Amino acid sequence: MAQLENRIANALNEARILLLGSQIFLGFLLRAFFEPGFSRLSYSADLALCAATVLIMASVGLLVWPAPFHQIADKGAETARIATFTSKVLDWVLLPVALGLGLSVYTAAVDMNAPRPSLYATASALVAIACWYLLGQLRHDPSRRERVRRESREQEEEHRKQHKTELPQRIKNVLTECRMALPGAQALLGFQFINVFFDSFDKLPRSLQWLHFASLLCTMMATILLIAPAAYHRIAEGGEDTEHFLTVASRMLLWALVFLAPGMTGDIVVVMYRVTHSLAPGLILSIALLVAFYGLWFGYSLWAGKRL
Repeated sequence: MAQLENRIANALNEARILLLGSQIFLGFLLRAFFEPGFSRLSYSADLALCAATVLIMASVGLLVWPAPFHQIADKGAETARIATFTSKVLDWVLLPVALGLGLSVYTAAVDMNAPRPSLYATASALVAIACWYLLGQLRHDPSRRERVRRESREQEEEHRKQHKTELPQRIKNVLTECRMALPGAQALLGFQFINVFFDSFDKLPRSLQWLHFASLLCTMMATILLIAPAAYHRIAEGGEDTEHFLTVASRMLLWALVFLAPGMTGDIVVVMYRVTHSLAPGLILSIALLVAFYGLWFGYSLWAGKRL
């Protein structure tokens, strides 16, 4: 069986792959509401596009979750719990991504006046679910997963008796978690920036323009903070691994997520207004997502840390 540290690294890398693709897809979805072709979509297609955006945004929030959980609940240490936790998140998160893909295909099919657009949407979602879930089930062995978990716990216990997680490994983990969110945050920032230059953006109420600008600034701050550990490590520490740098990098990662959440959810108000011409639905949904992200990333992680 793979060593515990390898299982954790693999799980974080898998989350990183999914997170990058989901954040870029989210950026494209947010941009679609400002494209000239958006005005010719039917109301059902508008709602499908809104639902896809919310589902992909929720997926991004879930994919980010293992990073704060690891830093808050497990203090960045190598534990069987973070490996199992990340695996469970990845098990569930692909379902909303599949549904979001299907709804996006529905919108595209409607725009092309394709016959029976719901058929294309359903087929797309089912193909994604089949590839991501059913294909793995063909070789799924529940006893194997349980054995892996048991052996991981044994490895962790033996590891604790010998010594704590080595400092270089903990630093490697926190930098990996910064890299999980950074590329997608940069891509999202680019999409938010370019949206300002669409003619449809000028037609928004001034308050929503400022809200979008505030979301852009939050995403920018998240990007700056996610890049900062690399610069700090090189300049302040001369590239050496120190406990001080680990603390700084972990805090910068967590503060970046504080800004990333409103950077994503703020634009929900804007895109919902483009569909409903009302502020209330977008505000309710945006606040609900923001509370959910903060509750999962920080609230649940703090609670889990106290239970350890």
